[in-house]
Amino acid sequence: MEFQSPYPVTSSEDLKITEYHLRRLTYAFWNLNAISGFLFLENEPVFRLGDAEKQNSILRQILHNLEALERESQEMIPTEIGNWDEEGVLHQAILIRFPHKELFVFAVIVQKGNEELPRNKWKQLSNSVLTYLSVGISKQEKTLLSFRSFTEVFRTKMEASLEETGAGVLALFYLQDLSPFFKPLGIVKSREILREVSSTLQAMAKEGELFFQMNLRSFYLFCPGETMEHANKRLEGLYFPSKHMILDYKLQLFPVSLEVVQDLNQFSSLFMENF
Repeated sequence: MEFQSPYPVTSSEDLKITEYHLRRLTYAFWNLNAISGFLFLENEPVFRLGDAEKQNSILRQILHNLEALERESQEMIPTEIGNWDEEGVLHQAILIRFPHKELFVFAVIVQKGNEELPRNKWKQLSNSVLTYLSVGISKQEKTLLSFRSFTEVFRTKMEASLEETGAGVLALFYLQDLSPFFKPLGIVKSREILREVSSTLQAMAKEGELFFQMNLRSFYLFCPGETMEHANKRLEGLYFPSKHMILDYKLQLFPVSLEVVQDLNQFSSLFMENF
């Protein structure tokens, strides 16, 4: 029997998380006896568990104190950030910060009572976040982020590269939908497929090129100083060997200048997939 959360669940469309991964993440929150909860990427709650009306006041307080929470929280150490009485029942809010080099990624768990978080259960939540969102598990420049957080991080990196070269090419490798294979293959083999794609792109990337993953299907390679013609010849024959299946994908190339990267509207349009 599939797990069904007793509380409503919503996730940001920008996150593009699969239903299978959403269920696993929901279960990890529920297993901590969460009656309400959030997963944040910076100031954006990309996943919510619980009644939206009751969450609003909690959400406002979190956003109002975001700088202090980032400054005072420690990675992988659950910290109580609030407690209150609601209709004679004690409630507490616990924050867990996840490892990431550049972004403040954290969850807030709201529970009844003042119970402690068993290490094995909050570690399960941590593993779910790091596995299914691929946040902070790699030293490579890849991550599954909401679109706004994604652009905040990588626009500055591309801008720094273009200040030296003036122009370049952004390549989008748009993979076939792999979500139907996640459940029959299992978590380990599913992760292997994505790692194989990442490894192939990283192996063929030249020095100074930036590789990153926006979601389960979109892999980007930014090639500063490259021309459209040369990039097309170099990348059009690329294939992704996998011991599990033959991976199909579509390739789209975008010419990029420093002016485009410095204009937020033009830059954002580069990541609106048109397949």
